[in-house]
Amino acid sequence: METTILCLKCTVLTILMKCRQYYQVNLQSIAVNGQTLPIDSSVFGPSPSNFTFVDSGTTLAFLADGAYDPFINAIRAATPPSALPFTRENGEICFSTSTSIDSAFPSVELDFVGGAKMFLYPHNYMYYVKPSVYCIGWLRNTGRQVTLLGDIVLVDKILVHDLEKKRLGWMNYDCSQPINVTTARGKKYTNSGQSLHSITTTFTVVLVVVIYITLLT
Repeated sequence: METTILCLKCTVLTILMKCRQYYQVNLQSIAVNGQTLPIDSSVFGPSPSNFTFVDSGTTLAFLADGAYDPFINAIRAATPPSALPFTRENGEICFSTSTSIDSAFPSVELDFVGGAKMFLYPHNYMYYVKPSVYCIGWLRNTGRQVTLLGDIVLVDKILVHDLEKKRLGWMNYDCSQPINVTTARGKKYTNSGQSLHSITTTFTVVLVVVIYITLLT
């Protein structure tokens, strides 16, 4: 039985690497405001010790140790003086700003081997702490060259898991809105935009995953 996740239109694909436990992808580089960061691509793998994977069961994201400092430095350099940086007791990098994070912080781009690109808004790497305070939700994976792309990265995206061809695809979407899905037998369903629905037909199981996350303070 084939298990897949479908969306109406999804044209951006990256190859899923062979891995028993995770959806492992071949990340190549990270760009901030269109500038590729000075990160050795080997920290992203693929190798037994260096790799990148997608896990919607993890709230935040974890960057390979060798990628963390270039990423944080680039975010801080691209942030206007009105957004005041500080470090919390737990080591998280935060900012105090009276403007919205999508206007105060830069865009980020994940580039994968083969040409696939995932464009991220500030709310895909920053999270709300309290009024006027936001923290970077991409943490250092200390001592490990493993990058984990968690829920914060996947907010307001529809994912496609093509397990037969070992591909992962996505598209940006306002996941508070309904999603229309057509199964392999031509039956149409509408997801309310609030939860996980499982749709079973004779020949296929269609899982419609809606990622609509509010990070708790």
